[in-house]
Amino acid sequence: MEVKEMKLLFDIIVSGPGMDEQVKLNFTASRKTILLLADILANGLQSEGGPLKESIGQAGITELQNLKELLLERSNLTALANQLVKIK
Repeated sequence: MEVKEMKLLFDIIVSGPGMDEQVKLNFTASRKTILLLADILANGLQSEGGPLKESIGQAGITELQNLKELLLERSNLTALANQLVKIK
């Protein structure tokens, strides 16, 4: 599937009914998993655009950045994550 077609598909998916509704999640995960998830989010947000990233726009990107920060904050890993970024 070409990038143009993938972008169209993602645009259709994210514009569907109810996709802007807030969802409350209650889950447990190890700190290791939270740190890995935060790193994956950070790497994905820093990469050049892709079809999905282009489809969510700046508001979606900001929401993902806030989610990453919230995950690190709630798991008391913000300082460690910041130190790891300096090592990279």
